[in-house]
Amino acid sequence: MNGDNLEKIKIIVIGLGKIGLHYAFDDKRKQPASHIAAIMNNPNLKLVGVCDPDKKSLEKFHKKYDKKIISEKDHFKLIEQLGKKEIDFDIIVIATPEKTHFEVLKFCISKISKTKTKKIIFCEKPMTQNLTQAKKIKKMLKNPKINIVINHSRRWSKAWQEAFELKSEIGKLEKAGFYFATSPENKSISQIRDGIHIADILSWFKIEKITTINRLNLNYFLYDFHIWGSEGKIEIVNFGTELKMYKKKKSEHFEGFYELKPIFKKKINESYLKNVYQEFVEHFKKNKILTTNFNDGLKAMESFEEYVYVKNLRR
Repeated sequence: MNGDNLEKIKIIVIGLGKIGLHYAFDDKRKQPASHIAAIMNNPNLKLVGVCDPDKKSLEKFHKKYDKKIISEKDHFKLIEQLGKKEIDFDIIVIATPEKTHFEVLKFCISKISKTKTKKIIFCEKPMTQNLTQAKKIKKMLKNPKINIVINHSRRWSKAWQEAFELKSEIGKLEKAGFYFATSPENKSISQIRDGIHIADILSWFKIEKITTINRLNLNYFLYDFHIWGSEGKIEIVNFGTELKMYKKKKSEHFEGFYELKPIFKKKINESYLKNVYQEFVEHFKKNKILTTNFNDGLKAMESFEEYVYVKNLRR
């Protein structure tokens, strides 16, 4: 970027699956719900290239959006063009299946390793399939101009950000708990898909040793977080759309005892992707420090393997 506030930030999106493209067509989701939609809805961003091996996804993209945008079936072919400077870009989005992240990240870093301008690689979670792969990516990151940001989406949630600030108001943190139930098929696949978001919150809030993670066998979705302190409690419920706070007060029911009283309840219905892309705009145009970085992503991988998977999800 040359500092011109009128210049748009150029983006490449690799992967036009659910989070890449198709969630934009889900009316029940808070929009924009896909990378493509969030980019196209931000006037400071310019999509310059997309990639997906699925012909139908490419056709759906071109039908909905600009037919002139460069598209490829082979993401390595698209990345090759970046390395040869055939395509000018500032941000690469990796929205491919998680099993491909390691190879795609390595290839991207190798092709832009000598960049002299600021670049962001925005990778869907999990960063890699395991901590060993993540550490290998860290060894490749030698150019400070390259920032890898992992889509641990709650980092850009106003509800979770406020909960992080409020935790200092509930005294010494004593106990925290996640209670969640997801789709049945997720029980037979890599648990990192569900667990990495929890792991990131554990490392972000520094509550690894006081948190229990409870996967419930239910036929409906659930994702609730509770954290208890010596002076109160915070809850985030209803899939991150409701933030509640309680404070310790003298009991109205029993002499000499205390109980929790509700202080406030706030409803926040937001698009995480809208928030993150606006932050990227401010990072490039105003040098705003990014909310999260590669080291946070690495800590989330460490937290997943030590506290989430081994102790809570591997059964």
